[in-house]
Amino acid sequence: MIIRKAGGQGPGVGGQGIFHLPSPIFLLVLASISAADPTSDAEVLCADGSRIKGSLRGIGGDRIEFSSPNLFKPAPLRLDQVVEIHLPGRHEDPEGDHIASITLSNGDQLKGALTHVDEEKIGLHTWYAGDLLFRRSMVDSLEIQDRPQRVYSGPRNLDEWTLSTPGCWTFESGALRSHAPGSAAREFDLPVRTRFAFDFAWRSNPRFRFLFFTDDTESSQPDNCYVLFCQNRYVHLRKHWRRGGDDGSINIGNAANVPEFVNKEKARLELLVDRRSGAIRFIVNGRVAADWTDPDPPGGAVGGGVHFVSEDSSPFRVSRIEITSWDGQIEPVAPTDEEDILWENDGESPPVEDPAALTRIRLRNNDLVAGRMLGIEDGLVTLETTFGEVRLPVSRLRTFSLHTKEEREDYMLGRYEIPRLYQGDIRAWFADGSRVTFRLENSAGGKLTGYAQPFGEASFDSSAFSRIEFNLYPSERFEHLRTSGSW
Repeated sequence: MIIRKAGGQGPGVGGQGIFHLPSPIFLLVLASISAADPTSDAEVLCADGSRIKGSLRGIGGDRIEFSSPNLFKPAPLRLDQVVEIHLPGRHEDPEGDHIASITLSNGDQLKGALTHVDEEKIGLHTWYAGDLLFRRSMVDSLEIQDRPQRVYSGPRNLDEWTLSTPGCWTFESGALRSHAPGSAAREFDLPVRTRFAFDFAWRSNPRFRFLFFTDDTESSQPDNCYVLFCQNRYVHLRKHWRRGGDDGSINIGNAANVPEFVNKEKARLELLVDRRSGAIRFIVNGRVAADWTDPDPPGGAVGGGVHFVSEDSSPFRVSRIEITSWDGQIEPVAPTDEEDILWENDGESPPVEDPAALTRIRLRNNDLVAGRMLGIEDGLVTLETTFGEVRLPVSRLRTFSLHTKEEREDYMLGRYEIPRLYQGDIRAWFADGSRVTFRLENSAGGKLTGYAQPFGEASFDSSAFSRIEFNLYPSERFEHLRTSGSW
């Protein structure tokens, strides 16, 4: 296959020129998905803004054939007029006791079990693509979390939610979208220690409520619940209860100041809730915004319901909802000085090399160590440090400091790179909201095989994707229509 450069800085580090390939090749993605499950519900977003729901039926030249109950017969659609396609998608957690998340320098994110780290490569084992080996220079960050019990991942459709008022919420492009005051609620079998997480996007000033551990999913004002109330840049936590003749409500702790609600229009919100101890942690974009404590955790009748409540007609979207178990561990807030590394050298074992050249690793308790990865086997990582070899469970690791500030800012060093763009690239989104960008080259048996600079050639299980974007470049061509930019 011949690649012809169409502009940009050239093939060097950080070049963003687009490399051209014959565009019909990525029609194969549609053939693969259709062949794997021809009855799958799908939705096509076209360049004129229209959306067509139905099933993919076939491929011909530079067109796709799509059938829908709203069409008299299967219709051919020009691929250069297709913005994106939405698919059911399925979610599976990696095997083992942890989940490693790799974020690439272009914003892509892939999850799996950590298998390898050295000066040049980082490895993941995934359920959707097997073993992947990434160029370390193109990995922006690496984070590790315990593998929890998954309660829910979605949303998948509107039918699984109860609306307090008909039409106040709709399901669009993998997200719940508010249109009027009212709640979208659902009952779950929540563990005593629960983690709630979701992407929240808004216009203007956010004003909404998130209710959890409620015993009523029919009303947007249940008698028993915790209420996370967000207004402008402040977030308050309240608890309401009514049992027999006892009823009341209290503020829990102080209001949290969330500047992201003023200077952004999207944030990842997380709540860690321990109904036994009363500990509640509120996290915004990975930053601990507040730690609260319920003074009377057993008080009040609670249930397994959650509500997303719109307070007015200002629209907002909720997506990438995750509800999982939580181990109840409130980890210390990480210090801001990443150079505060524990050395603990006994004076007898000389450093293996210049400490500045070693990988800095933050542990779960926020201790920092530095070392060189010697291997990972049976869930244990072996580190060569200044005080000898250390073996630690991978699940005890939290983050890796992969690049210095100087490396990020100076591309000429060659240690931090941005992947090239290729004509024919597709951006495929996983069911949990993470994504991967690659140039599609082949498909067979429900597999999508393609190439990207960070990991080379890989074959992906097409059922892992819930959305696939086409015609990515130039980015401004359809950006106003895509899920990430449309309301």
